[in-house]
Amino acid sequence: MQLKGTSYYLIDDKIHLMEDSFSNEPSFIVNQSDQKLLDGINILVVDDNPINLTVADKTLAKFGGTSFKCLSAEDSVLAFKSKPIHLILMDLHMPGINGFEATKLIRETEEFKSNPIPILAYTTYSYNDVKAEIEACGMSGYIGKPFTHIQVIDTILEAVGVQK
Repeated sequence: MQLKGTSYYLIDDKIHLMEDSFSNEPSFIVNQSDQKLLDGINILVVDDNPINLTVADKTLAKFGGTSFKCLSAEDSVLAFKSKPIHLILMDLHMPGINGFEATKLIRETEEFKSNPIPILAYTTYSYNDVKAEIEACGMSGYIGKPFTHIQVIDTILEAVGVQK
């Protein structure tokens, strides 16, 4: 039975229930000219929170981006090695391997060494709190959660070298 105003989504073979009303809010409406800004850009989104993954996926899709979602740092390394990824949004605080360690692991792969891509911190931590660690592990930038659509899209476009 589906409740009014909710939807189900599947991540890692688990069914989750989530209110989907945010996608109809005026603040989430994208101008037609912006709907292709991320066209052709594959983004790996790594976050241990399924709702954050879904929000990121819907946001990126609204701008034409394709996202691959991972609930753990371990899965992100495997996904990076097997998918054509142009950019990674990496949550920093995850159980087990955190985002800093995952970034180091990805940067050590042959795939990354032969084709380095931007890895952006995607976190609730303030930039000042994690700046030194972001730089030390070789991340390319920072996106704070919660994010605005303009902030995330502009940061991604800058990181992959695309002009608006």
